[in-house]
Amino acid sequence: MSTAEQHPPYEELSTEDRRIADWRFDQFRLLGFGEEDAWLLEGAGADLHNVRSLVGAGCPLHLALRITL
Repeated sequence: MSTAEQHPPYEELSTEDRRIADWRFDQFRLLGFGEEDAWLLEGAGADLHNVRSLVGAGCPLHLALRITL
């Protein structure tokens, strides 16, 4: 996803969009990603289902991050 396709900075999101962003961040953290990588994935609009599939299939986190971004 290009930079132009990323959603606005967190501070500019509506309350509902912040809740969604926080939930997605939490889901990436539960998969084992560190805070910085979880925010990168969330901010890039990474497909959570695809990331879950990669990690669930045994893909190392650093490789799943690279594939996804």
